[in-house]
Amino acid sequence: MPMTVITLTKVPPSLRGDLTKWMQEIATGVYVGNFNSAIREKLWQRVKDNLKSGEATLSYSCRNEIGYDFDIGHGNRERLDYDGVPLVFIKKEHSESTECEIKKGFSRAATFRKAKRFAGAGKMERSSHSSYIVLDLETDGLDETKNTIIEIGMIKIKGDERETFHALIKSESKLPEEIIKLTGISDELLNKEGIPLEKALNDGINFLGDDPIVGYNVGFDIGFMNRALTKAGKEILKNKTIDLKQLVKREKKFLRSYQLQTVIKNYNMDHTVPHRALEDAEIIAELATKVNEFLKIQKSNGLK
Repeated sequence: MPMTVITLTKVPPSLRGDLTKWMQEIATGVYVGNFNSAIREKLWQRVKDNLKSGEATLSYSCRNEIGYDFDIGHGNRERLDYDGVPLVFIKKEHSESTECEIKKGFSRAATFRKAKRFAGAGKMERSSHSSYIVLDLETDGLDETKNTIIEIGMIKIKGDERETFHALIKSESKLPEEIIKLTGISDELLNKEGIPLEKALNDGINFLGDDPIVGYNVGFDIGFMNRALTKAGKEILKNKTIDLKQLVKREKKFLRSYQLQTVIKNYNMDHTVPHRALEDAEIIAELATKVNEFLKIQKSNGLK
């Protein structure tokens, strides 16, 4: 379970009581704990509901581009998401005369960044990426350095055409009981229908080609794939990736949870996530058609 840090400038006594049930106060207003995401979200909601003044920040380990994520409550700071990277926006009050003196437009750095983004999008369109791949993995744990892939599911989407890839992976070690319960995948199934990981990787890479990869928390899947490819002496994936989870967070900023099951219900999808690679990929593919931020990317990059 990832470490969580909550810092507060003012701590009401009732809130301190709630926090110290789960966390250790290592300095005034600094709380550290180790627990799952459900508890983290409930504690943070409790903080935001009860903090009437002062500032609060939440920091925790996350499988994204920078390895952590955070949230900010109250105060003059706000969390912004920029291409999947969390940034801090500092609000500043200006007098009326100061406002008039502010030069409108973008800074040179921002202009360069935007030019680079649009150049990248244009390059993708010129290379005729009309299709994309929805990827999902099942693994025997959450740590890519210790755990391994047990199932790969992919869907190549080009307009109304769909092509699927599915592989169960033979495992040398026994599956943890919680993984068997979560996925329904058993050691017997892997031994009977599984193929060696290296063959699955070779076949999977051929299926992927250089198409963009879409996933939900796709950094997790790419991390496991690249770790396995590196161990096999192969080149890591360099495909463009689109993380639906980050797009949903921009579009639905106040969901209590961003677990896939919670999110699809919020988009009026009547499914139960089965935690099987190909079936989950089907759900993610359907979700993509409902996320406006993805549809914008799809349109601007010529994806079908």
